[in-house]
Amino acid sequence: MSHSKRNTTRPVFTSHERNLAKANWASKSARLHRDSFLPFGSCSLCLELARDPVSCLRGDVFCRECALANMLAQKKDMKRADKARRQAELETARTRAAHDDEDQRRAVRDFELTQAGFATATAAAAAKSDEKSAAIKSDALQITDKKRKFELDADELQRIAQQDRTRARRAIEDEKASKSSLPSFWTPSLTPDATKDAKLLEASKKPKPVAVCPASASDSPHELTLPSLITIHFDVQQADTSSSSSTPDTRICPSCRKTLTNASSPAMAVACGHVLCLSCIKQFVAPATRTTTAKDRQDDAPAATCFVCDTPLADVGRAPNLPTGMIALKSEGTGFSARGGNTVERTNVAFQC
Repeated sequence: MSHSKRNTTRPVFTSHERNLAKANWASKSARLHRDSFLPFGSCSLCLELARDPVSCLRGDVFCRECALANMLAQKKDMKRADKARRQAELETARTRAAHDDEDQRRAVRDFELTQAGFATATAAAAAKSDEKSAAIKSDALQITDKKRKFELDADELQRIAQQDRTRARRAIEDEKASKSSLPSFWTPSLTPDATKDAKLLEASKKPKPVAVCPASASDSPHELTLPSLITIHFDVQQADTSSSSSTPDTRICPSCRKTLTNASSPAMAVACGHVLCLSCIKQFVAPATRTTTAKDRQDDAPAATCFVCDTPLADVGRAPNLPTGMIALKSEGTGFSARGGNTVERTNVAFQC
């Protein structure tokens, strides 16, 4: 009587099983193309078309709701980190005070035993090593004809007390290291603190003063605050309501009436928030800005204004290809039709089959 075999009992993999194993275990890489990029005007957080769009001073586009939620989450995280850091500092100070008290009690006990003539071998060895180191230091001093005056001031007393505490701490550490048996870790007083290093690391972290823009690069972060958010005013072309498919409204340039895409390199006026394509900015806005700042501008020179509402452009922004007062909105891709060299790679453990 023959029985059927399952695919897991075979000594070799099938082609389908081999492809599944490589897909889950091996390293994979893919080349980014136009289908991998978000359309222009997408939120950097929810990756959808931005609703009530706002921008930071670097041109990163967000939904207003997403930006406010992210800033609130960062502020909560900063408060939590600050509370954890203060608790770690208190725990470190408490541990240091307990160690100092233990060292002082050990130094007093060793002194009393020495005075009573019951000095332990550890204390005698520590005292002998301290005397030897003191003799070496005294030999290194310059020999003079005059005797050195004995002075017992506060600094000398502090130094002697510190030496006693250091000697006591060394003796305590040696006793703990000499124990061959494991401590009773189930006892509450001997339970090891697994989060000790984590607390010290939390205390050493530098606090973050303000919220950071989530779309900024890790090597050059910039701040994101509520007053720095700029409301973006897109010129919208209504979608065709007669068609059954729900197509979103098209965002167009108010000058040339062309659709704003990643290839058009749109820029926004900081003062009013209107968005134009780069070609219209060079044609209508850039000729009016013969000088870059209001300080260098002549009295009879025309001020740069927005093409839509004639609002004077603010003296912010230093983009190389844009006039002062306009910032480029972040868009993905280069706008060229040639294949780019951007690739994404996921590294994983190789599965040999």
